Amino acid sequence: MNNKIRFLVLVSLFSSVLLATPSTVFWTPCTTYFQPFMKGHLTYDTYVRGKSMLPNDYGFTVGVLPFEKIQMEIGYDAMLPVPNSNDEASFINAKIGWQEDALLPVGFAIGIFNKGFRPDVTTYDVFYAVISKTFNKIGTFSFGVYSGDKKLLVNENGEADNTGIMASYSSPKFSRFIVSADLMSGKNSMSAWGFGLNTYFTDNISLLVGPLFPFAKTFTGNGNMMWTVQLDVDFNMI
Repeated sequence: MNNKIRFLVLVSLFSSVLLATPSTVFWTPCTTYFQPFMKGHLTYDTYVRGKSMLPNDYGFTVGVLPFEKIQMEIGYDAMLPVPNSNDEASFINAKIGWQEDALLPVGFAIGIFNKGFRPDVTTYDVFYAVISKTFNKIGTFSFGVYSGDKKLLVNENGEADNTGIMASYSSPKFSRFIVSADLMSGKNSMSAWGFGLNTYFTDNISLLVGPLFPFAKTFTGNGNMMWTVQLDVDFNMI
C-alpha cells in the first residue's frame, strides 16, 4: 500500500473525528513537533490540587500527511468527567506546518485546539501559530500567538481576553529525561505557565510530571497551583 492510498484510508477512518489533539510541550501546543505519518499517540493527563481537579484528558493524535516536508496531525480529546451532557466532553484539534530545516531554518505550525461542540459552553476554538528554533546543547525555543472565542475566554471581570502569546522551552534529552516549560499569557481560563520533567521509559512511552500555575482566578479549579501527571504512548498504526 503506497503512502497516498494509506492517507486516503486514514482520512476515511477518521472523517467523523476530523481533527485532533495537537502535540504539546507541557500545558500548551507551542511546538512545531508533529506526529509522524501513521504514528498514533495516546495520552492520559490529570490536573489536580487539594480538593479540586480539572477533568482528565483522554486523547488520541495521529500524523496524516505522507509528505517529507509538510506535516499534519489530527485527533480527538475526551475531557471527563463532565457535569452535564456528554457533548461537553468532546474536543477536536489539528495543526499543519513543517519542522526545522524542512522549508526554512525555523519550524512553523498553525492550528486549532479546544474546538468543542456545545455552543457558548465548549466552543473555545483557539487558533494559533508557532515558530521554533533548536540550539545545539541548549534546547528548543518556541514562540506563538493565539486567539479564541471572546465569549468564553474572558478575564475576572467577564471582559473578552481571548488573544495572547505562547512560549515554550524543551531541553536536549539527557539520559532518559527532558525538562520542559511553557506559558499561555492572559487572564482567561486557559492562561497559565508550568514546567516539568519528562521521563522516557522507552522511546515510545513517557511520563511528564510537574506543577502548573494559573494566571487568573477564572482558571478552572480556582487555585494558585495544580499538579499534572501526563502519560504518553506512541505506536505504529501500520
